Amino acid sequence: MSNDLFTTLDRATGRTVAEPGLDTLVGGLLAQVVSGARVLRAVAHPLGFYCLPVVRDGALGVCVHVFDPATAVGQREIHCHSWELKSSVLYGRIGNLRIGVYDEPARPTHRAYAVHSDAAAGVDEVRPTARLVRWEPLAEQTSGRGETYTLRAGEFHATVLPGGTPTATVVLGRTVPGPVDVVLGPVDGGPRRVVRRLCDAERTARIAEEAARRISGEYDDGPG
Repeated sequence: MSNDLFTTLDRATGRTVAEPGLDTLVGGLLAQVVSGARVLRAVAHPLGFYCLPVVRDGALGVCVHVFDPATAVGQREIHCHSWELKSSVLYGRIGNLRIGVYDEPARPTHRAYAVHSDAAAGVDEVRPTARLVRWEPLAEQTSGRGETYTLRAGEFHATVLPGGTPTATVVLGRTVPGPVDVVLGPVDGGPRRVVRRLCDAERTARIAEEAARRISGEYDDGPG
């Protein structure tokens, strides 16, 4: 069933523009969360958004990411994923800045840190590696409602929230062999442990309900 849902959502998105039907599909999933028919808990993600994990099935994952401009902090952290990503904007606007990262052992600006996640425990172990690097900004893409962007596994990027408007995306991920989750940090930094805050059922339902209302157009947040 999870594979079927992933495939259905994948087919409802295009490479650059989300096709009709995605809003309805995601709105229906959020309605199930509100009613309790789909049991999950929203996660307050360290990068500054709420994550509703709709599907976790082996290499496949589907999440709805809900960004609140009042609380969205730390989103510019430069990182890469161990999975291929397809992200479609449900409402609002989101910026994706692609980053070039280059080995620089002599005069580095950052160190690469491997992120080892324990989803069941809600814990990320962030461990320094021997890789010393520098980075530079590459292309930046801002996507609005109905638009989709993709990222390869291992491709560094940073997320920004332009305009300060509430935003939500549906993210389809497919883990591939080889790459690991990496974040850039201080050259002389040490290991750290990040505990993800799990929302209770009531808070999760409120997040899902508000997102569903914005998807349906009940709120007008302006362009995008």
